[in-house]
Amino acid sequence: MRAYIFTTFIGSFGIDEKNKIISFKPFPKDPEKIAEKLRLSELEIIEEEKQVQNELWKEDYKEFVFSVRKPGVRHAEPGNKAEQFVRENLRKLAMEKRFVKDQVEFNQFLTKVNLELTKVKIKKAIERDRLVIQLNGTIEEIDKAVNILIERLREFYGLHFPEMDRIILDHEKYARIVEKFGTRQNIEDPELNLFKEKSMGIDLTEEDVKAIRSLATQILSLYKLRENLSKYLEKILREVAPNFAEIAGPMLAAKLIAKAGGLEKLAKMPSSTVQLIGAEKALFRFLHGKGRSPRFGLLFSHSMIQNAPDKLKGRIARALAAKLSIAAKMDYYSKEYRADKLKQELQERVKEILKR
Repeated sequence: MRAYIFTTFIGSFGIDEKNKIISFKPFPKDPEKIAEKLRLSELEIIEEEKQVQNELWKEDYKEFVFSVRKPGVRHAEPGNKAEQFVRENLRKLAMEKRFVKDQVEFNQFLTKVNLELTKVKIKKAIERDRLVIQLNGTIEEIDKAVNILIERLREFYGLHFPEMDRIILDHEKYARIVEKFGTRQNIEDPELNLFKEKSMGIDLTEEDVKAIRSLATQILSLYKLRENLSKYLEKILREVAPNFAEIAGPMLAAKLIAKAGGLEKLAKMPSSTVQLIGAEKALFRFLHGKGRSPRFGLLFSHSMIQNAPDKLKGRIARALAAKLSIAAKMDYYSKEYRADKLKQELQERVKEILKR
């Protein structure tokens, strides 16, 4: 048998397919605690929902449908019959379950819970918003450090094996070869085997090799740190700005949020401003009669613009900026996830532009 588990501000309900309430676990009558439970219920199965589920197991209910999308559970579409029934009868149910004594108390308590929910959401959004900015800045600093150090490594090891510099263009692979093999004589790589015996480079002492390998190890640790921070940044973006990150891509989304000064400021920007984030200097020159009007800023790195013919890049950038502006507003104000629909609309719009 199937049962629906639906959580409201008074507690968690278990409802059968005929809209009969078969289980109810109330929340503690504390607006602050209720707000926290409602927030957690959007991310995981909370204690009251587990209690309802365990109780229903004993009644031979084997299939459970939750009202909220969360990992590891089946969820119902918004507006399903069970959810609609509880919403329409919540005042009556709150009095029947003796959570409140009358409608006046119901209204007062609902107001208090909504106030606490707003505080929780704002606090969470601000914390995560700042994390995105800090993570983006950290990754950019790591990139700068890696670029400086890999240049030093290439110059350093180039004294010993100069031919390798023009053959191995990938920086991380270069550092990995140096760390693993040390001297050129020890290298086992199809691309380098033909050159190591006839190299024009100088010989190195054991101490020289140790120093160079140590530098390569530090560079590789920075690459690993960057990878870990990038994964963490993607996770934070899925919480803070899922619509925006899905359309822009994680790294571009983080750069735009950081450059704008936060998700709130980004959400309040018109799409024309979003389009030119990162092109402030070019725009300043244009406004002073020097140079052409910029068509895009950071959006240039988006794959849709990169793959477009040059004459259409500006139009595609406008279409992309329009959807990103909507996505940012959704993430900041409504928290509604509609990235799939926005992305489809954007792809259709880009196809129209490319056909012209």
